[in-house]
Amino acid sequence: MIIIARNYGQLGNRLFLYGQFLAAAREYSVELANPSFAEYAHLFPSTESDLWCRYPVSTKPPTANPKTWQRRSLAKAVYLGTKTLSLAGLRQYPFHVIRIRGEESFDLGGEEFASAVRSGRHILASGWLFRSQHLFQKHAAVVRHHFRLPDNNRAAVDRLMRDLRQDSDVVIGIHIRHGDYATFMDGRYYYSLDQYAALMHRVVEQLSGQRVKFLVCSNAKWIPEIFDGLDVTPGTGHITEDMYALAETDLIFGPPSTYTGWAAFYGEKPLLFMENADPDFDANQLLQQRIPSAA
Repeated sequence: MIIIARNYGQLGNRLFLYGQFLAAAREYSVELANPSFAEYAHLFPSTESDLWCRYPVSTKPPTANPKTWQRRSLAKAVYLGTKTLSLAGLRQYPFHVIRIRGEESFDLGGEEFASAVRSGRHILASGWLFRSQHLFQKHAAVVRHHFRLPDNNRAAVDRLMRDLRQDSDVVIGIHIRHGDYATFMDGRYYYSLDQYAALMHRVVEQLSGQRVKFLVCSNAKWIPEIFDGLDVTPGTGHITEDMYALAETDLIFGPPSTYTGWAAFYGEKPLLFMENADPDFDANQLLQQRIPSAA
């Protein structure tokens, strides 16, 4: 079994870390447990009733969904146990401990990890940059299925997108992240609402002749007048409904964030990370990167 022993960041970070390990677990045919997914487990059918947030999903019928305190207690215990084993120099027995720090990276598709899996010992993995883009893409369909939405949230996203698709040729997703981005990297990616509106007007100009609608998902407070002259619909404000609605748009704009990164991955949609408030882009060219619909 692979056990993710530490959480990193918010929802987007957690999904990518979980997804990378899930792809590895699928590749090596081993079980994965992620108790560090505690805060977000209730948002997905695959994890809401499982204290350990396992893959493959447990087939045992739950007696009751775990309590928040139970999830947090387990996550803390696993984290502290992993740290203690690592500091004590016990990285091989009784568990195989893999602990990386900061910007260190670890290849989940490499021989070192494969050898650890073959050892038969449980693996405790603590760190952020555990990655294998090859495995992640190879098992992308499995990852997406594991993180499907509950029926009620899926229905809300479908209703929202159905309305947006009426009388439109293109739906553009805009992620406005304020809140923590006011201080993250000294506000480097904190853009004003007026700057977002200016970018959206540029999109409309570049897509001249097409009926363009915008889905705006944000943790900022805004009023419709900010986007005068634009056809704008707000997201529902629910953390996963907004993320998965962005995944259904044709093209996504937003500051660098794993939140929009996950939306683009899940929906297989083009994404432009706004490295500044006035980025260079060709909307028509970006839209050509869309994966054609099966229909």
